[in-house]
Amino acid sequence: MNEIERICVDKDILDFLKVIYFGDINDPMEAAADRAYRDLNRTIRYKDTPPDVRNCLRKKVIALFRVEIPVLAKTVILDQSDYDIWHYHICSQIRTYYRDSGVEFYYGQAQKWLNMTMKYLYICGAYTFDGIFHYLHVPIDNYIFHVVQKEFGIPCPKIRWSRWDDYAKQYMDYQLQLRSKIEGISPLRWEFRFWMQEARNLNQCPELPQEDYAAVGRYPPSRLWSKAKRASLISKML
Repeated sequence: MNEIERICVDKDILDFLKVIYFGDINDPMEAAADRAYRDLNRTIRYKDTPPDVRNCLRKKVIALFRVEIPVLAKTVILDQSDYDIWHYHICSQIRTYYRDSGVEFYYGQAQKWLNMTMKYLYICGAYTFDGIFHYLHVPIDNYIFHVVQKEFGIPCPKIRWSRWDDYAKQYMDYQLQLRSKIEGISPLRWEFRFWMQEARNLNQCPELPQEDYAAVGRYPPSRLWSKAKRASLISKML
């Protein structure tokens, strides 16, 4: 399996798709982090947390990314463990921000926010992550659980990803299992391709058994169908 397949794309089309997906991309860090936040915010139990506090917390995380991600991109990362340590510290900081403000927040949510931000920064062209792309983590969620179980036979964990709060025994253990199965390609590159493949499968077979919808996540079938159509449309345009 080739690491990268390069094709020529009309720049106007590419820019159009970026704006559709990310909105204003004049500030790529904010655009990527905000889009990533929308991927997980349904799992956050804010309860009585005022809107201004919620907004402040989101901005604190974006500010953290503004400092740490550019430094990471310029740093010589010697091996996977160096990146994993950096990843743990960033996730811990995000979790601390929320917990200190009285919001129930978990490592599972932090990894989704960080991993999707890294992925989106790469997608929108803000960073190429040369030298470290092969260390980047696969964003973990119910959708990935479903794909990994089908492709590699790794069982879906009993605890929802958004409620994982043992970084080593839950999150990293799953990442290590996944890395051991992926061959000849970077983990995030694998995620790109198999996520799209699964999206196309949903597009072609909307009448999935109920247990398949449950394995993918808590989305109702109509929402999954919409998500799959959008992913398939973008992939066809490219």
